[in-house]
Amino acid sequence: VRGFTLTTTHVQRQSIVRAMSSEPIDEELQSSSRRDFFALTGSSIIAASSILMKPQQAMAEGTGYSDVKVLVLGGSGFVGSEVCKQLAALGIDFVATSRDGRGDTKALDFTNSAVNIATEVEELAKGCSAVISCIGAIGTSDDEVVNSGTGLAAIGAKAAGVKNFVYISVAPEVRESAKGVGFLAKYMEGKQFSEDTIKGNFAAGYTIIEPTFIYGGDKFALNPPRVADGYGKLVEGLLSSGPFRAAAKVSPGIIGVALEPPVKVGAVAGAAVSGSLGLVQTTLDTYDKINEASKLV
Repeated sequence: VRGFTLTTTHVQRQSIVRAMSSEPIDEELQSSSRRDFFALTGSSIIAASSILMKPQQAMAEGTGYSDVKVLVLGGSGFVGSEVCKQLAALGIDFVATSRDGRGDTKALDFTNSAVNIATEVEELAKGCSAVISCIGAIGTSDDEVVNSGTGLAAIGAKAAGVKNFVYISVAPEVRESAKGVGFLAKYMEGKQFSEDTIKGNFAAGYTIIEPTFIYGGDKFALNPPRVADGYGKLVEGLLSSGPFRAAAKVSPGIIGVALEPPVKVGAVAGAAVSGSLGLVQTTLDTYDKINEASKLV
């Protein structure tokens, strides 16, 4: 194996000299030489195999995450794909779901009435230490079903023996501002049900992340609302300055929400990973809390 050399012992050297001089080799000495050789060869093979193991496995063992496995619900979406990317970078083993099972994900459609979400998640979460749910819908006929689905997933995760549950929800300012807005009612009801169910099942092991607005990527979108990375950075830099932060605190309703700095998708994902590792277990309901939690990994 490249990088490994076999060093002869005194006994082996003595055997080689005697063989070259045509002297008879003592049988016990020969057995000892063979044992030394195979012992040394075996150690070299084991050492080589540790180098040739899968990079993700080697990295996980080196960072202390070898006993961590995470189920990412909605792993192909905007936040979910970033969560998977960060887990992979840390060498953490994970399984991801998507509505249609695209790529390497497992199919799990929260809108399919024939699917028992709790049972499906219980099966998927077996052997997992944490679940991160990035599933959400807004402005659709399935808002309540999709957004309450994470609550059902929490029941299944609890039954599977999962320790930590992380949920990407919505900021309290947004929830307060949305009162009386008809088309957001089902969205908020679903989110609230999920939060309450998570807390009921993971009293000592939940992390709920509540950003106002998430930005990132290279595209603008209306549904779900999304701002590209470059523009989002400019807005974040402006709104995170002192005067705007002060104005956001005293401004009413939707104006205050609009003045809150957006959170980069990488920070939201980082906070979610921190929660899955048990580094933070609480409700992260402000820009500062989310960013601070993201720096723990």
